[in-house]
Amino acid sequence: MATVRGGDIIQVMLFGREFDVAADSNVTYRLSGRQNESTPTGNGGMHTTQRQKLGGFDSLPISVDPSRGDVEFLQEKANAGEPGPCSMTLINGITYSGNLTIQGEIDPNTGDGQVEISALGPKFEKI
Repeated sequence: MATVRGGDIIQVMLFGREFDVAADSNVTYRLSGRQNESTPTGNGGMHTTQRQKLGGFDSLPISVDPSRGDVEFLQEKANAGEPGPCSMTLINGITYSGNLTIQGEIDPNTGDGQVEISALGPKFEKI
């Protein structure tokens, strides 16, 4: 039996508001957790340092509707700098969720009516 391993994002909720995601989007997401950094030691061993990493997503292309003030809504959330509830449901039905803070610029494109959003937080995990 085949397993769905990729495809569209079927739902995105950002700070309690649902947004449409562009079809065929290839979004990078990361789970919160730890990351390792290793270097060799002089006697042939290895020294590993472990650090916490934030979870979230990068460059999520969402459709913005000027009539409902989507860009202003997102910019207000970015201006506040506070984490809020965000979730992303994949085509296979798996949902990832966490309290995330918007990162980077909120720059909508007039040609396609979209804006790319990145958000990070201390916890982003499968629910």
